Amino acid sequence: MTIVHFLAGAGRRTLLIMAALILVAGMANAGLLVAINSIAVDVAQGQWPGLVMWVAFGLTFLTYYLCNNTALLRANRVIEDLLNRLRLNVVDRLRQAELLDADRVGRGNLYAMVSHETNHLSVTFPLLVDSLQQTVLLFFSLVYLAVLSPLAFAVFLVAVAVGIAAYMTINRRFSRTMGRLSRQQGRLLDAIDSILRGAKELRLNSARGQAVEQAYRRLSRAAEADLVASGEHWAEMILLSSFVTYLMLGIVAYFFPAFVHGHTLMVFQLVPVLLFCISPLTKIVAQSPMFLRAQVGLLGILTVERRLIEAGGVSPADARRAAQPLADFATIRYDRIGFTHHDENGDPSFTAGPLSLDLTRGEVVFLVGGNGSGKSTALRLLCGLYPAERGAIQVDGHTLTRQDVAGLRELFSAIFVDFHLFDRLYGAESIDPARVNDLLHDMGLGSKVRYVDGRFSTTSLSTGQRKRLALVAALLEDRPIYLFDEWSAEQDIHFRRYFYETLIPRLKAAGKLVVAVTHDERYWHVADRVVKLDLGAVVWDRPGASWEAST
Repeated sequence: MTIVHFLAGAGRRTLLIMAALILVAGMANAGLLVAINSIAVDVAQGQWPGLVMWVAFGLTFLTYYLCNNTALLRANRVIEDLLNRLRLNVVDRLRQAELLDADRVGRGNLYAMVSHETNHLSVTFPLLVDSLQQTVLLFFSLVYLAVLSPLAFAVFLVAVAVGIAAYMTINRRFSRTMGRLSRQQGRLLDAIDSILRGAKELRLNSARGQAVEQAYRRLSRAAEADLVASGEHWAEMILLSSFVTYLMLGIVAYFFPAFVHGHTLMVFQLVPVLLFCISPLTKIVAQSPMFLRAQVGLLGILTVERRLIEAGGVSPADARRAAQPLADFATIRYDRIGFTHHDENGDPSFTAGPLSLDLTRGEVVFLVGGNGSGKSTALRLLCGLYPAERGAIQVDGHTLTRQDVAGLRELFSAIFVDFHLFDRLYGAESIDPARVNDLLHDMGLGSKVRYVDGRFSTTSLSTGQRKRLALVAALLEDRPIYLFDEWSAEQDIHFRRYFYETLIPRLKAAGKLVVAVTHDERYWHVADRVVKLDLGAVVWDRPGASWEAST
């Protein structure tokens, strides 16, 4: 009933209008059958149809055409509106969800659901209107058949009952196959995403590349097997309808004239009526796999939406309101906060913390430590992207709630190691292009990138250049707190010196709080404090000036 509940979102009035159009179209279609059969009887008896019959036939056809066409066009508009609302709602829930909750859904699932599945639903749902119209046609055709020959009507019902029993068996297998296929497609998209993102690593290690390719082959073969199985189920349904059709026609055409009294001359009427009855039934059966596929896809989208709703989240408007009382903060205290990463099975894989750290507005703090010491996780904890599962965060002595943490995030501008570079300054569209282009020039990107018509002319740059372009975007946000996760790692000596000796002091002078993960010991003296971490906990906290003599 998922499809029915989804369509109910169109509104009672809209659905009633569509139902009326479908009913009238189906009745008119059945009326055409009666008219054609009546004309055929008259012609067989040597009588030609009069003007009244022709006019009635023309009006019936016009009614059928106009109602059917209007219902299909209206259904298309309604369905596209519902799907657009569904897409927007899923994306909005995804935007509001916490980072970990969004990651748990999986990129492959999201790509498949928001794009592929909604496209399939867009194509399939208008066919539902046609199937409903075919159902109306089938009903009135059966009424006409029962009037002509109750015995032929009984034969039809028995044949269809046998077909339905077989169809239900096939349909159960088909449903299981489509469920597996939906999951396989999500895994395939995840695998393709890994291949694209890991392109450099795969080209440097042929053994790894071969192993990844073999893993993708296994997924592809599994998906192929399910696709083949779904095609076989579809073929079984089509062949089943043909079997029922010819079985029924054979009984009526060969058995009735010889053994059933009064049906010798009626056979030529019964055969077209039976064909009219079986045609909509066959069409409905042929389209049913698409409806089943749509049902599975819609259920998948609604499942993702429900998971995001259950995960909760804070709307952007609420986050901005929560940020207002925090905007003029003086100090932020992180009191023994901690976080635990979990693997795909839910088992703990890495625990960061307890982290205790005080940050003051206008200071520069460098986080240092070896690889795996939890520096990147600490940055995500500091800005609230990862929830503090233990401990507390206080701003000027006030302990933050979950909604307050969403407001705290609004104070940060960050460039992480795995940053994403947008080609537009979303949220700052009204900014002066001359200011943007001046910053691009300062970052050595003036000859490569221009800010024109509200977007950067290109983002196809080297890693170091992309980081500088991300820095331009971050500076234009003008947030009170800046986080940098090894920003200088891919920069040449000129921009490395510019970052530490010009940019960071400039941010400090503007009253910004700067927290940077770094391995550049020669510049540690720039910081007010240098904090060493191990497993996300503070090992030592020393003044930056103490490093100047040792460099």
